[in-house]
Amino acid sequence: MSGPQAVVIDFHAHIYTDDMAPKAISSVKRRMGVRVPGLGTVSDLKESMAKAGVERSVILPLAPLPRHVGPTNDFFIAAAGNGDGLIPFGSIHPFQEDLEEELDRLLASGVQGVKAVPFMQRFYPDDPRCDRLYDGVAERGMLLLLHAGKVPEDLPEFFGTPDRFARMAKRHPDLVVVLAHLGGWEMWSAVREYLIPAEENVYFDTAYISPSLSSEEAGDLIREIGADRVLFGTDYPWTDQAEEIEFVEGMDLPAREKRMILSQNARRLLFL
Repeated sequence: MSGPQAVVIDFHAHIYTDDMAPKAISSVKRRMGVRVPGLGTVSDLKESMAKAGVERSVILPLAPLPRHVGPTNDFFIAAAGNGDGLIPFGSIHPFQEDLEEELDRLLASGVQGVKAVPFMQRFYPDDPRCDRLYDGVAERGMLLLLHAGKVPEDLPEFFGTPDRFARMAKRHPDLVVVLAHLGGWEMWSAVREYLIPAEENVYFDTAYISPSLSSEEAGDLIREIGADRVLFGTDYPWTDQAEEIEFVEGMDLPAREKRMILSQNARRLLFL
């Protein structure tokens, strides 16, 4: 199983409008000083998928403020509308007034999950004020994907820490949550302490771990988590999809577990 022959689902990719993509990438390069191999447009993502052998990509929006949620979701639903491999998640803000209405609108459009970003939207995952979001997502049978841990930028606080996610998951056993970046980017010792023993409803994706972990280190952590709880994610355009597939294939894991990570777990969660 390698490269274009592999059947792969990327559970964590980002897109922007053609106008916004160059600005977003330029901003990240300037602020974080990181390599950005993708262009961030719909057309470039599709080319990347074809080259890497990625069958489907879950596209994840970002909405810093409640007023950004609706227009952002409109763009993502439209971008995935022709059914050629893009699976849209919706943006959501835990404190927006029309939260339930927006979840219903997304569900009616065929959207199966939503993403929230603690450090960007400035909320603590274990804040009881977020229960409205968690209950709304769980009641509708949707998935919740959350940025977890740090980012490659010097911020005073990151809000989404493994201990807070563990408390959230314990309080909401009916909520199926996916924590990006193997549960907490550059907070993996805390992932081991708090999240590996957490509820069975907690899943982890592999997005953007390769800049910080070797295949050996990542494989060790995945063995502790359990491969049945791990989803392949790239964080496109911030990493190269083909390179990220090779990163997973380089892990010292059984081929069966690599298949689970690269596609089977995602198929199960997305009912594909």
